[in-house]
Amino acid sequence: MSIAAAESQPKRSRTSFMLMFFLFVGVGGAAVWANLWKEDLRVLDVQVKGNGIVSAKEIVSLAGVAKGEKLFGVDLFAAQERIMKNQFLRSASVNREAPGRVSITVEERVPIASAVMDRILYLDAEGYVLPPAVSEHIFDLPVVTGTLSSAEFRPGEQISSESAKEGIAILAIALVLDDELYRRISEVRVEEGKDIIAYTAEAGVPVIFGRGDTGMKLVKFDAFWKQFVATHGAHELEYIDLRFADQVVVRWNHDKEETRATRNAPRVDVKRKGSALILPAAVIR
Repeated sequence: MSIAAAESQPKRSRTSFMLMFFLFVGVGGAAVWANLWKEDLRVLDVQVKGNGIVSAKEIVSLAGVAKGEKLFGVDLFAAQERIMKNQFLRSASVNREAPGRVSITVEERVPIASAVMDRILYLDAEGYVLPPAVSEHIFDLPVVTGTLSSAEFRPGEQISSESAKEGIAILAIALVLDDELYRRISEVRVEEGKDIIAYTAEAGVPVIFGRGDTGMKLVKFDAFWKQFVATHGAHELEYIDLRFADQVVVRWNHDKEETRATRNAPRVDVKRKGSALILPAAVIR
């Protein structure tokens, strides 16, 4: 190794050491500055998203996050737990957004039915019991009636009665199929060991659902109503029976016989046989 090369090696080592030293100082200084910056940040705004039933004011109050407190001093998990005390909320997330915002995003449980016990309670599509709401919204909902146990209608808990669950499923599936179909039902009556009966909003016509195959029964009911009740009028109906496969059985007021809509009906137009109407297969297809 030459003398010049030997002399240049310590110089490179010193240069590398100095670079590493300044790098560590720079990183350490940046970390200190960042911590000081974080300590200086304050909550300037609390934003609520996803709510429609529960007011933003109530959610912020439950969160317990005050404007002016240290942004990175907010316990996000504790705030989330406090928010979830409201039984109308399915989920909640709380996040920091520098330089000065706490963002709260919620998903609500939407009531699809009411139940009158010692007070009015609500039920969502999963059968969770919701308390009387303090909200600017007025709920115009079908009511679930029958042999309901007040002991299992505890806000925040899911009902266990299979009959009540099946009654709620009628409303939940109707809402998914068509809002107009859902609005057509004003009451669902459930009793253990008996057929489930719904009542229409127009004229209070009993609709016998029986048990099971809810989706198909709703499709048949909707098709029959749109095609025939529009012309004959709901007030002319005594009842509708959906318990039979591939047919809708109805009795019109003043008729002596039941009317059946089957897949084997030979014509598309409406015919009379005595006092009963023979309805076409198209009504349930």
